[in-house]
Order: sequence, then C-alpha cells, then structure tokens
Amino acid sequence: MPSTIDLVSWLFVVTNTFRLFAYLPQIMAALKCPNGAGAISRVTWSYFALAHLTGHFYSRLVLHDPKMSAVLLGNFLACSSLVAIVTWKKIRHRVATGGVMRPAPLGAE
Repeated sequence: MPSTIDLVSWLFVVTNTFRLFAYLPQIMAALKCPNGAGAISRVTWSYFALAHLTGHFYSRLVLHDPKMSAVLLGNFLACSSLVAIVTWKKIRHRVATGGVMRPAPLGAE
C-alpha cells in the first residue's frame, strides 16, 4: 500500500501536469485578442512564472525531486510563454495605434 507521502507526491504531479493544459485557454485568448491583450496582467503572470521557477530550483537542488522539478519547469515555461505572447501583442497594438492604447470594440474578442 502506498504511503501518504507517495499519494501526495503523485497527486502533486498529476494535478500540476494537468495545470499545463489549463494554461492553453489563456494563451489562446491572448493570441486572439485584438487590443493588445490588455486584460491580461503581465505582472501577475510574471510573478507566477517566477514562483514556478523558484519552486523548480528548490525541488531540484534541495529536495532532489526530478518529477516535481520537471512539473514546475513546465509551469514556468507555460507562464513565460503567456507573458511573451502578451508582450508581443501589446507592442504590436501600440505600433498599430501610433502609441495610443485603445480598447477593442464590444464583442470583438
């Protein structure tokens, strides 16, 4: 019979692996957004990315847990991808509008 630690460890791996797929709707929304993805906070998502990165290093260097480390690295990459997409969209929107951030028309998203 698996120990409580084994069960909790696998629960962490499973839930955080599926979390990678939970990022996809946010990434898709950012890609489709016509107004520079203004509703997505780069500060928030950058902080999430940093938290995942520090967790990755902690699990790798302190806990020596390769599964946890890999999951947290995947979460870091997903958050960082979203931040990069939003940054790219904001720059494109700013260039297209001559530096003026305009909201998208209602229903355009």
